Amino acid sequence: MIRATQIVEKGQIHLQLPEQLWDKEVEILVSPLQQKSLTTGPKKSLRGCLQEYANIPLMSQEKDAWADAVVEKYGHH
Repeated sequence: MIRATQIVEKGQIHLQLPEQLWDKEVEILVSPLQQKSLTTGPKKSLRGCLQEYANIPLMSQEKDAWADAVVEKYGHH
């Protein structure tokens, strides 16, 4: 696999392929690169942002919640 980044000049690019690909059918994909952000501030963390919605009394039941839901829906086999 060959991956190259080029600037399109006047609607054209130049791509030199290795000899082992000569006379072979190849697929060429073109995709624009995303612009790099000019701001480089510190990244914000989402840690704890949903804490206000936590239901503390239900937290002890989370470990078995999925298994309990399956038993409730399908019965215990």
